[in-house]
Amino acid sequence: MKKVLFLFMSALAAVAIASQDLSTISVASDEWADCTQKDGTGLYFDVIRLVYANQGAKLDIKITPFARSIDMVENGKVDMNVGDYQGDVANGIYPKFPIDYDDLTVMMPAAQKGQFKGEASLKDRKVAWIVDYGYDKYLGVPVKLTEISDRASGIKMLQSGRIDYYIETKSTIVPALEEMGISEKDFALVTLKWIKLYVCFAKSDKGSKLQAIWDKRIPDLIKSGELAKLFSKWGFDDSYAKLAKEL
Repeated sequence: MKKVLFLFMSALAAVAIASQDLSTISVASDEWADCTQKDGTGLYFDVIRLVYANQGAKLDIKITPFARSIDMVENGKVDMNVGDYQGDVANGIYPKFPIDYDDLTVMMPAAQKGQFKGEASLKDRKVAWIVDYGYDKYLGVPVKLTEISDRASGIKMLQSGRIDYYIETKSTIVPALEEMGISEKDFALVTLKWIKLYVCFAKSDKGSKLQAIWDKRIPDLIKSGELAKLFSKWGFDDSYAKLAKEL
């Protein structure tokens, strides 16, 4: 009888520990307008909350530069980070399903748009993007790269003629222009391609659990239409159309 009681109590303890393990999920991310905002709002945070809603999980959000978020997940300081391309995180667990698709968008002075011939126009030109974004992996031509710490610096460099092009996503460039009081009409934004964007989990038992739940829930949420509603709420219908094709 004592052995049965011991096994029963051990099973209850294991369930309790597993439940507590997922009660709080620590998430590291850079700040991206409408996606991962300092106040804890944004599409990606909403998606993560929805994925783990059945676990009753609360998010412990840490807004930090992108390169730092990678270091934090690789060293187990957080359970997951947001905004990775395949290969960005060397020591982590990638899920099967991405969280979104990123547009790789080239920004240039409006007067140059007529001469821009796509990716070929970037060859051997002065280009800038944020440190560790790794866009060179997705370009088929060499560029003279300057890595910068923030997008405002890149926009100012473009204005002053110190670079020929600035590369990021349209959804981050446009809010930055607004914040800086600069008219979008002064620039041309051309999207070259779309890239799968992932969350990545720490290499741990908890990270493995979170990844398994993610890859089960994302298809369910696409099929139910719940994910489509979130993407529409935040104005990301174009990228959702690509995400929905993952099924």
